[in-house]
Amino acid sequence: MSFRSSVVLNFFLVVLFMTSVNAVSSAQQVAKNQTPAMSAANGADVSRKLAVDQLDLKTYEVVNGDLSLCQNDMICVKEAKGIKSWRCAQEVCAGTDTSKKPMDCFEGLGGGYTKDVQAQIEASLCSLIKSPSTITRQALLGHMSNPEIKEDILVKRGAYLLALKGDAGSCGHYIKDFVGAYGAQWNSDWYLALSGCRILAGERTRQQEEKDFYTWFGVIKGIGSCADIENGEMREACSAPEAASPVPSPKPNGQ
Repeated sequence: MSFRSSVVLNFFLVVLFMTSVNAVSSAQQVAKNQTPAMSAANGADVSRKLAVDQLDLKTYEVVNGDLSLCQNDMICVKEAKGIKSWRCAQEVCAGTDTSKKPMDCFEGLGGGYTKDVQAQIEASLCSLIKSPSTITRQALLGHMSNPEIKEDILVKRGAYLLALKGDAGSCGHYIKDFVGAYGAQWNSDWYLALSGCRILAGERTRQQEEKDFYTWFGVIKGIGSCADIENGEMREACSAPEAASPVPSPKPNGQ
């Protein structure tokens, strides 16, 4: 190889090396500039998806289906059984089902009560189902000694019965009459109850509700706005002054 050829070859090698170094440096700089934003976006997306999973809205689908859809989620099974029990009692109280007494619809409820008290509970239960109100709720609670049965549970069960009749609006109003206007006193459980109203009544699907909650979770993280939520009720809840967070609390391990 001539001296001139050697010089030219070396020149091209140097140019190629410098070009490669610059390309790597530029790629590293771009990655350095983009990674934090991309990581934050990906992290927010993952946390929103996890929060949606925690909603457990499949519970309301299970009420009109098979409990096996809950899979190993015992909270889903317990809630779905509870709603089914109230629908059973509604049929008994209405005389549609004459094969049992109202308390037969509730697993383990009659234990520890005398026959007279059981009769009082059944009478109060039917009164509550037929005419849901603060008075009928308090009357039923007055006969019961189970500390797990509280007024908020009776409110949800009574509301769901209205939804199962196809009336999501009455179901929602019943809940809001008890909780009050949207604001700080609300929590994820009550927002879920309103979703239950819409799903049980057949007004919306679980997927539609989950999509709106996903949007709302993004609003909390500064992504999008309440106006992006499709459902009017949820949009109103999101926009309320001092709106409580809809993010559910993590479930206990194994549930």
